Amino acid sequence: MKYSYSIIRLVILALILALPGCSFTKLITTRFEKPTFTYKGFELVDASQSRIIVNFLFSAHNPNEAGLKNVTCTYELFVEEKKILTGNDIPLSLTPKGDTEIKVPATIAYVDLFSVLGSVVQRILSGQNTMPITINAVFAGKPATYSVAGIEKKISFEVRLIKNADIPLR
Repeated sequence: MKYSYSIIRLVILALILALPGCSFTKLITTRFEKPTFTYKGFELVDASQSRIIVNFLFSAHNPNEAGLKNVTCTYELFVEEKKILTGNDIPLSLTPKGDTEIKVPATIAYVDLFSVLGSVVQRILSGQNTMPITINAVFAGKPATYSVAGIEKKISFEVRLIKNADIPLR
């Protein structure tokens, strides 16, 4: 009876040690592939006489077996090649083996458009309701792959994406 109790404890201990080991082995032997990012557009959240709030929409595809966390998005918005807005280190997590929809919020105060005021006023006076902008986004970081067991493996990547869009002025 004493031996069967010891054997059961030994089996339980072996299972506890082996299960995380399988995940760890999978992480070490799996080759990391960089995720891909696609610009999908934007959605108008709110507009007033002093500012607009938009969400820039991206889609990320993570081909890896493990999810990615500690990924960030940094962006710059340009009008007529003049920087009007910067967003830094917006945290992201990417699901394993699938797509993640990403919303990057931006509040654009019309006062920030002062450097390109002539173009903005000209567009408004001519009846145009949009302003062309350039979005320069960088998805980067040193994410950790993670498994159900919670074991992490540090990896680094950087993906740049430059897109043009028309944002509403009213």
